[in-house]
Amino acid sequence: MADVLPSPLWDFALKLYQRPHIEVQCLQLQDEHQVRVPILLFICWLDLSGKEVGSVPLAETLAATATWHEQVVAPLRAARRWVKLQAPLNASQAECRERIKEAELTAERWEIEQLAERSQSWPVGLSAPQLPRLRDYLAACDVPAPLVERTLLLLQDALQAF
Repeated sequence: MADVLPSPLWDFALKLYQRPHIEVQCLQLQDEHQVRVPILLFICWLDLSGKEVGSVPLAETLAATATWHEQVVAPLRAARRWVKLQAPLNASQAECRERIKEAELTAERWEIEQLAERSQSWPVGLSAPQLPRLRDYLAACDVPAPLVERTLLLLQDALQAF
């Protein structure tokens, strides 16, 4: 992914994802409840930055990247996971898996950049809310309340570093 322009949302997403326990929590939500991790990270960024947006523009923004996610990101993820299950991998298969992984990451970055682009004109409020939109998103994904609360606590703790 050389020669790409800097992206504040992408940089934020990478830093947050690397905080303790966040990757594991995100993957659990993704695998067990079909939570789109780029959306989760985007919503955290919105709330942290104090971006003000109504529910309709937010829903439209999330829907705008849904087809890309379903047709590009998810199949790449499925292919990468399938190849991994074919262990032991020879060198050629391992290289192929790494290239699929790179393509998946590039596709997720494109998704995040589209979200950021669509939110550029949204106004910034005086103070950032405490992840209410994330609570709503997780509930819409049918994440059980105890897992929602655990996720919010982990994220609030991780966001203290920002």
